[in-house]
Amino acid sequence: MAKKADIIFYGGDIITMDEACTDNIEAVAVASGIILAVGTLDEVFTHAGSNTQVIYLNQQTLMPGFIECHQHAWACALVKSSYTVISATECRNYAEISRTMKKTIDGLDPGSWARFFGWDAELISDAPALNADFLDANFSSTIPILVMGQNIHVAWVNSLGLKKLGIDENTEGPDGGTIVKDKYGKPTGQLLESIPIQLFFSGNPDQGLNEVYESCKAQWRYYASVGLTTVTDLAYIATDIKDKALKKLADNEDCPVRVDFISVPLALYNLEHVKQGPDREYDADSPASQNAPTEGGKSRRMDGIGNYNGRLWEAGIKLMADGSPHCGTMAIREPYMYTPLTETLCFPTAPGYGKLNMENDALIETVKHFHGKGKQIAIHAHGERACEQVLKTYETVLREFGENDSRHRMEHLGLVTKEQLARASKLKLALSFFVDHLRFYGLVYKTDIFGDRVNRWTPLSEATKLGLRWTIHQDHPAFPGKANPFSNMKTAITRCTKDDPDTPYGPEYRVSIDEALKAYTINGAWQLHREKDLGSITIGKKADLIVLSKNPYNVDPFDLESISVVESFLEGRSNNFAIIKRVQDSNIAVLQSGRT
Repeated sequence: MAKKADIIFYGGDIITMDEACTDNIEAVAVASGIILAVGTLDEVFTHAGSNTQVIYLNQQTLMPGFIECHQHAWACALVKSSYTVISATECRNYAEISRTMKKTIDGLDPGSWARFFGWDAELISDAPALNADFLDANFSSTIPILVMGQNIHVAWVNSLGLKKLGIDENTEGPDGGTIVKDKYGKPTGQLLESIPIQLFFSGNPDQGLNEVYESCKAQWRYYASVGLTTVTDLAYIATDIKDKALKKLADNEDCPVRVDFISVPLALYNLEHVKQGPDREYDADSPASQNAPTEGGKSRRMDGIGNYNGRLWEAGIKLMADGSPHCGTMAIREPYMYTPLTETLCFPTAPGYGKLNMENDALIETVKHFHGKGKQIAIHAHGERACEQVLKTYETVLREFGENDSRHRMEHLGLVTKEQLARASKLKLALSFFVDHLRFYGLVYKTDIFGDRVNRWTPLSEATKLGLRWTIHQDHPAFPGKANPFSNMKTAITRCTKDDPDTPYGPEYRVSIDEALKAYTINGAWQLHREKDLGSITIGKKADLIVLSKNPYNVDPFDLESISVVESFLEGRSNNFAIIKRVQDSNIAVLQSGRT
């Protein structure tokens, strides 16, 4: 007798993302959180029983849940709970930013930090250049102020903030970080790379366990509402409170998404010298595992997250080869343009080429250390020089150790070259591209930062030709707005800014909707070593599913953002968004029970 299903879906388009399972797909059955059957109505309904819930899709679309391979999930929660947001998506001009900052500062007690997130002079055209003196004179000299750039690679503090951080004329910047000083050696208040990263990702020491838990719970719920069922947090710096809050959330049966963490070795970001050699026991600071968690029971490891359960695990280690295009620290071959905007952004003195965060030998030894321990390694590499350093490192390490299925990663790849992509293909690397920069910054990159080089930003179609299994990501909160997979896919397909649909940047590197959907499903699962149980509607895989208001294959690429997520399921368990949307918008067709 056929095994009975808990749920059967039918009555709409079904996108399996399984190339071996595309014909005559009319229904899907789920049992115990696993895909039980995929096929025709007659085939699938043999699994219907008296207790089977039958869900009529109402001519909407069922597909696998989306997998985002590069977010900062915990940091998104932190921004909402600990910072006043001044991003360009929240403030239209500097006057609005100034009012918001002053209102926040006026409500603080002396000694309390004023934390602001999202300063973005590229999108706020009248934003001034920041420094400690400016913050003192225009906002406060009696409250410590921290202004975090939208990209998190740069921050500014006022004079009291410098004092609180213990920074003066004699303080030297750590490896991978810079304390910017004027010609007299006085700190200007601008901090670059590892310093703001450490300040931000270490979190708010005043937050308690319940605050962290509630913030993360709300963020996880948001991810599920836009169709994400698995999210990778790429830069986790562990603390006891964060670990406890995340475990508590993962223990809840109604946890709406899976979240895996790629950890930053604290030795690299606690202002210590990076070249301590491979003998340092990094694992004591930041445990991580390449392998996905087992479903039965919890890891015996009590340090950090480890392989906690099926909704929470550590997936690898993150390193950073270079910085950001938004503050002139991305390591490129040709200099940045020198414009009034780059002056306002406080770019390093022209000609600027950015900088590598680690010396070649230090990066090689660090990668050897983690590769030898079986860790998957993800390295942030934006500019051509950083990509070159990372490729040479992987080539050296894999030549010494021999090829394996590590699937080491390269992240962002803004100005990666075709030749570098070909080398990445030979090494079987997993690449995750930050193409969505073009949506907000395509024009300003063209006019003020890169010139015509913007046209070869993240050459996705070239990666496809070379057979690379690539993904695309949005890197929130280090990017304006909120996570939205369809916004990202729209940029990958059109390569246009949000305000100009007629000007593609590098149209030869556009990709199809099929490739964009693969990036968010089967390719994402492969990058996370989870292709056996996630990423497609395939018998035996987990029933991580989403119901969409429209079939993305039938929607004009410029209208992809009009697709709403009606419902999401994690292992067949509904997250109840259909009920929410029924209340919020009666025009959205919702799930209906019963076979008609």
